[in-house]
Amino acid sequence: MKNTRQLNVIMLHLGEAMYPQDYLEDVIKKVQEAVSGMECNLVGCYKVMSEKDAGECSRLIEGSPVDLFILNFVSWHITPYVMHILKNYTHIPLLIWGIGGTTDKTGKLHSPAAAAGITGFLPVAKEFGFTVKVILQKPDSAFALKEAAHFIRLASCAKKVRESRIGLIGYADMGLYTCAYDKTALFRKLGIDIEDYSGYEIMNRMAQCTSEQAAEIVTDIRSSLKFENQISDQVLEKAARLYYAMKSKADGSELDAISIKCVNGTTDHLGLNPCLAQSLLAGKDLSVICECDAYGLVTSILLSAVTGHAAAFMEHYEVFEKEVLVGVCGFIPEEFTENGVKIRAANLGEINTGISNVSKVRTGEVTFARFYQTRGEFKLFLSKGTAKSAPKWTELGWEEPTPNFPAVLLTLTMPIEEYLDKVPGQHIIMVYGDWIEDVKTVCRLLDIEVVE
Repeated sequence: MKNTRQLNVIMLHLGEAMYPQDYLEDVIKKVQEAVSGMECNLVGCYKVMSEKDAGECSRLIEGSPVDLFILNFVSWHITPYVMHILKNYTHIPLLIWGIGGTTDKTGKLHSPAAAAGITGFLPVAKEFGFTVKVILQKPDSAFALKEAAHFIRLASCAKKVRESRIGLIGYADMGLYTCAYDKTALFRKLGIDIEDYSGYEIMNRMAQCTSEQAAEIVTDIRSSLKFENQISDQVLEKAARLYYAMKSKADGSELDAISIKCVNGTTDHLGLNPCLAQSLLAGKDLSVICECDAYGLVTSILLSAVTGHAAAFMEHYEVFEKEVLVGVCGFIPEEFTENGVKIRAANLGEINTGISNVSKVRTGEVTFARFYQTRGEFKLFLSKGTAKSAPKWTELGWEEPTPNFPAVLLTLTMPIEEYLDKVPGQHIIMVYGDWIEDVKTVCRLLDIEVVE
């Protein structure tokens, strides 16, 4: 399974030929050495101090793979030089880094005027539509290495989203409009091409799982999960075969996210919900969601990329004055559980005889979001709140004793009326911690409007 996408970076050291070159070379060397130790692939470094340098640099970088330009302003720089290099790369983000001057023993500040170079360049960059991040340091300050490395990581997250692969087994479970998607528009916007697989293929893969392989998975389930009631090996084997089928498909196609039709899919046709199989699959490297919710998977990929942790979907069940009861009817990644994964056999009416995940969900500060499309535009609803322990509750229709599904009481940071007006679907995607600013930065790199 693909886990990381290394960012291809080109550094342009921008300065002025008339300034003392030994001073500028020293700054260039230190900054370049620092970046070379960061999580990126530094494919080229070029010093541009004149029109001749700019022309040579343009020829050398032509055709080079580049995901980010770092513009190291070591002094004043004549804007046309760098623009002649970048004019055909307006889709590539820029990390604009300016090093401050130094104060000598007499107290005199010697300024290379990097601030002049940057402020002269920024209006042009904005006019051309570049996405920019500016680090303009104070005189005599240490290099802002952590800030630069953090932005490089977020740019890597944006690249990961753009290179993600999503597989759906079925389309828009129950015909839900919020689970539908525009394949062409999504591909044009983010480069994500959703692949669809037939339920027949998955059933064949289930059949191809040998008795020995199924028994091994069942043994692992019994040894690693907690059981709330008795579940037969026969029922566990069916869930194990579904897990095998989905995992082999995800691994073989190098997927970053997968979902299978549930209510009108496995539950109706196999007599088994996919909850246990999905609980075993879900993690930081493979996003999983119910009901073939394509845009939910895009959200999950984005949040997992930013946080380095699993993301989980939650569905709205009840609304209170300042809180919302959110939960899922039988599936949650292990990372979200308080004391490990707990399962039980549970029936909903006469259609579902499957196994549900009934784990207790961890509490704490959370960030939640949902990617969506409205009137031809893609946006991300984004907010944060506090997840508290859920009250005793059940979804109507489950047989007694009803299962305690994974759920939390989500305290909002906005009035409930505003939340209901803005939230773009029944599913939200949640991660632990406050990641608002990092998610907003990645969305800016992806040109996605954020609705807070």
